[in-house]
Amino acid sequence: MKSAQKNICRPEACLKPLVVMAAMLVFLPGALPGQEAKAPRRQASLLLSDGTVFEGTILLTPGIDFRLVAIPSETGTKFGKVNSFNLDVVKEMTFSPLREFYRKHFRFKRGTATKIYEGEPYPIREPKCTVVFNSGETRTGILHSTVLYLQEKDPGTGVTVRNRKFILRAKQKGDPGDELSDLVYVEHIKMLDEGRKIEKSLDIEFLSLDPDSMGDLRAITRETLTSVPVKAAERDGKLKVFSTLGENVFLATRIGDRYVAGWPEEGTKRTELFEAVEKEFMELVDYYNERELLGILPLDGGRRVLTLAKLRRQAPAGAYRGMPGFFEVDGNGELMEFFRLSVWLWNRDLETGNMVLVDRGSFYRQRLHAEAKTPEMGICPDLWPVVKKDGKIIVGKEQKGVEQ
Repeated sequence: MKSAQKNICRPEACLKPLVVMAAMLVFLPGALPGQEAKAPRRQASLLLSDGTVFEGTILLTPGIDFRLVAIPSETGTKFGKVNSFNLDVVKEMTFSPLREFYRKHFRFKRGTATKIYEGEPYPIREPKCTVVFNSGETRTGILHSTVLYLQEKDPGTGVTVRNRKFILRAKQKGDPGDELSDLVYVEHIKMLDEGRKIEKSLDIEFLSLDPDSMGDLRAITRETLTSVPVKAAERDGKLKVFSTLGENVFLATRIGDRYVAGWPEEGTKRTELFEAVEKEFMELVDYYNERELLGILPLDGGRRVLTLAKLRRQAPAGAYRGMPGFFEVDGNGELMEFFRLSVWLWNRDLETGNMVLVDRGSFYRQRLHAEAKTPEMGICPDLWPVVKKDGKIIVGKEQKGVEQ
């Protein structure tokens, strides 16, 4: 095998002590001071496609989660739903080829659009990943390329003997002349410990809001900002939130023509911090060029900030209406625009106040005619706090002295 390990593990990385590796990770994008100890660690067995097995402690880069994108052709949807999670909620992961093929390098014939193919073919594999969670739920999709670290220990002494780095690639490419069998990949990850216990679903109990007054209740998880289903159970008709993978949630709903989210009221006051965050928020160059900051929620002493945002994509004058992914038209050819009610996560420098957008999740992504007004959006005091307790999501202000 000419390139068996080039897509799996860099040998030089395997020789570095884990302490040095962990120290370097603190400065990677997404890692914050104090976060380096928060990356979930699991005992696991890794099986490679060539039959090699490794066992040890595995973890991701601190501050980084898996992102699994559902395959639209398999779900019957236009866009693939994204699930974000970490190792603490996983039971096992299996990788198998979704597509495998060969290509050749090419160049364009001078002065023409004709392609001239050169050299031997090279292999390409696009794997799909099936994840079984500790709740028993299963998800299949394309896993964003992710770095996985494995710490091997001597079974007798418990002393670390080697550290390995595996790259779980969304697409593998070989060199000209390689075969698909030369592209060794992680085929199976089996957890050897129990991990964190999580529920498949959670009942929602409203303490101060009538469920009949709400329309289209939505939820996104607090930590990974993943959109999760909310629906009535078939047996008792009670509202439940599904597939949170152990996380608490933010909730939003439509009351009349207004879209509202549960958010702490103190986070909507125009404090010095609010205005500093708003300045960075408004200066960001983003697809959604019309936006309003509705609330903030500082975390980790202000090193991270969640923002509740009202967003819309305003099409500039003379915009080309056929640009896929940017603008859409309805059946009559009228220009349509998108608006969202979203939560964004930022890393924030305490000294300068500079912020970097690191993640986002949306309650609603709706489209409307270009001339239509953006719906009113805000917060609903009766949708906060949201407390996860005893297998339930308890919503409302009457919860005092309960950890949120």
